[in-house]
Amino acid sequence: MMTQDPYHLIGNYKTIPGVYDELYDAEGQIRNKYKFLVKSFQELGPAELVNRRRDTDRILRENGVTYNLYQSDSPEAKERPWDLDLFPLVMESEEWRVLERGLNQRADLLDALVRDVYSKRRLLYEKKIPSEILFNETSFLRACDGMYDSNHFLTKNPALLFFVCDLIRAADGNFYVLNDRVQAPSGSGYSLENRIVLSRIFPSMYRDAMVHRVAVYFRSLRKSLTQLAGVTGREPVIVLLTPGPSNETYFEHAYLAGYLGYTLVQGEDLTVRKNKVYMKTVEGLQQIDLILRRVDDDFMDPLELRGDSLLGVPGLLESVRSGHVKIANPIGTGFLENRALLPFYSDLCRFYLGEDLILPMAPTYWMGTKEHFQLVLQNPEKYVFKTVSRTDEEKPVTFIELSGDRKDSFLQKLKSFPNRFIAQEMIASATVPVLGENGFRPGRAIMRTFVSSSGSGYQTMAGGLVRVSPSLDDFFITSQRGAWSKDLWVLATETQKEESLLVPKSDQVMISRKSSGVPSRVADNLFWLARYLERSENQTRVIREAVYKILQVEDGYERESLENSLKLVTQVTNSYPGFLGDDAGELFLNPFPELQRLTSDRGVIGSLAFHLRSLVMASKSVRDRLSDDMKKILLHLEDQSQHEIDSYDQIIDFLQKIVLNLSSLTGLSFENMSREAGWYFLNLGRRIERSINMILMLQGMIRWDSFRDKASFETFLRINDIRLTYNRRYSGKIDQESVLDILLFDTTNPRSFAYQLEQINSDIKFLPGKNEKVVYSEDRAALQLYTHFKMKDISIFFESENPLESVSIWLEELHNHLKNLSDALASRYFNYTEEQTRIGDGNG
Repeated sequence: MMTQDPYHLIGNYKTIPGVYDELYDAEGQIRNKYKFLVKSFQELGPAELVNRRRDTDRILRENGVTYNLYQSDSPEAKERPWDLDLFPLVMESEEWRVLERGLNQRADLLDALVRDVYSKRRLLYEKKIPSEILFNETSFLRACDGMYDSNHFLTKNPALLFFVCDLIRAADGNFYVLNDRVQAPSGSGYSLENRIVLSRIFPSMYRDAMVHRVAVYFRSLRKSLTQLAGVTGREPVIVLLTPGPSNETYFEHAYLAGYLGYTLVQGEDLTVRKNKVYMKTVEGLQQIDLILRRVDDDFMDPLELRGDSLLGVPGLLESVRSGHVKIANPIGTGFLENRALLPFYSDLCRFYLGEDLILPMAPTYWMGTKEHFQLVLQNPEKYVFKTVSRTDEEKPVTFIELSGDRKDSFLQKLKSFPNRFIAQEMIASATVPVLGENGFRPGRAIMRTFVSSSGSGYQTMAGGLVRVSPSLDDFFITSQRGAWSKDLWVLATETQKEESLLVPKSDQVMISRKSSGVPSRVADNLFWLARYLERSENQTRVIREAVYKILQVEDGYERESLENSLKLVTQVTNSYPGFLGDDAGELFLNPFPELQRLTSDRGVIGSLAFHLRSLVMASKSVRDRLSDDMKKILLHLEDQSQHEIDSYDQIIDFLQKIVLNLSSLTGLSFENMSREAGWYFLNLGRRIERSINMILMLQGMIRWDSFRDKASFETFLRINDIRLTYNRRYSGKIDQESVLDILLFDTTNPRSFAYQLEQINSDIKFLPGKNEKVVYSEDRAALQLYTHFKMKDISIFFESENPLESVSIWLEELHNHLKNLSDALASRYFNYTEEQTRIGDGNG
């Protein structure tokens, strides 16, 4: 806990000699721009700051803000919660304006550079860079040569629509550029989330500080994307292309797609037909006007680039050349991330723009030139060595951390392959205050800034993402290495008006009640999300009833009913032999280990924990389609599914929480989701799965001759949550015919088989792409299922000699019809994966 004296908030803060500190000036006084914040934090006191810290973590967790780590082999361990420090980094307007001019100039420079590289290549003829940097680097894509001349949109508009720049403040107080990111730069979504959270945690402080709003950046970005799409007379179709849920910044992809109002797609959702790019939706093919990409250059087109890529779209480059689709940023801009260019930017700025570089580079040398190589090796301890290519697996190293054979080995590598490396002078990054348990402590920081095209040039976000090292000894500050984040507050000279993505009144908005298009992959995931949800709820109810029986059963009394309940657990989890095996006698005597395994072990295929994980994984593929409340419930389910269970009481407590969360999720999908195409696939998945569950349970109970036992009847009615209605209707009397009727044929029972078929028959009519004159495979399958069901009635079965055997055979026939319906839906709507053939060995 923090010290109880609020004035000791800064008492333990120690600056480092020779290092610029953001909080204290050279005389050891708090800088004016921080005095208001420090005073406000002190007035809150340590106890309240602990509460705000807790609230921050809770909000970030509830919002699903994560950063995925690549190092772990475990799917669960990849997802790391986002860490946000409560104390923002502050910059005054005058200080920010210098940075802003430098960043806008850098955007103009990078735009001019990439245009030249893929057209006239004046920088080679004028010998501004060694030719090896261009032609020996895989980031220069020959397939993109001439693209900026042939595409008239790129000749009239900025080629570089946005970029991010990583800055470091040195001991002299000046900022230096470390590197640029242009292909699929991350961070803007995290920066926006940081701002939203802090403004919520410190509303008065944020308002009184008069901080520049960051929403105007996203508003400008969206406007630029709309203009670049080049569509008139209608809204352009813009999609955000993501590598998928396993990508380290997938949260941001889904977050920005929802915030900007774009459809989140993966490469498999897109296809090229006659040089036009289409999204494969359940409504049919929908032409795409612009792709906002979060996929690197090499992976964008397996036909012309990396032949082993499944992240891109075959034929995409040819579609770009023909002008049928635009890419932001254009394919080929990855060359700007070539670190070998960094030493030459000062000369290139004068060459292209006729002016000096406003934001200097951190002193950087390309080892491929003799002069740079000799200079660096005179004092190699001063530098950090990085590979020229970001895709190179060689990690950055410093001579300080090398010794003995490792140093000799690296020196030999430098001499053998000097073109692969740059040497960047190690600059001691400025220290910033980080709020810890005992007040402020210093941490090292790197600042990421964001620039986008606007109608009159480029515009810089008045804010940014600050990454802070958890230790002063860390030289490399990256999110992958566990860095925390900070919000960057740029102070305004006057009160800021609220900014949002709402369009001005002058811009006409066409009213639409039509879905923007549901990718087939999304519909598939929604369908299976519902099936996993229903399957999990059914298993929860069955296991809970079995545990209740165990806790209540007396010697000899209801023993048969207990064993039937345990058999049902094996039946619904498909975990044979289990309680249905030849040696089940021992399990009946001590059922806890098996119930514990089937409840909480995610490694057991078919267990409740396994299906809860499948439910969560399916939801992450469609998180941009789910409401905030649904995401929070899914988060609770994910947390709960990882709890240890050591007793029957813990099983009951666990199952109670699970069934309540699953019911809440079902309720939200009914009450809050609009009835667009995606919802009908969700509901069909639920109805099909609930029908199948009913069949499997009834078949099992009939097979074990359980329907001759009153207690088993009651068990089955409780599992299906209809016991109270049944008792009122039949005055407590129980027989086979009435139980089967209420479970199978009673349409007033929302869990009955008949009710599910009524819903299926209704929803199937609302699926997209229907022509009234055509009978589709799913219509035919649904009709066959419905007809086969309607031809029977409970009284018909009980007129036969062996009614239960007849019911079981009939249920199996219905099961087959349900599988045919599911297959028909998948074949018509979910068959989105086109046959792909690997071309070449990686470079086409």
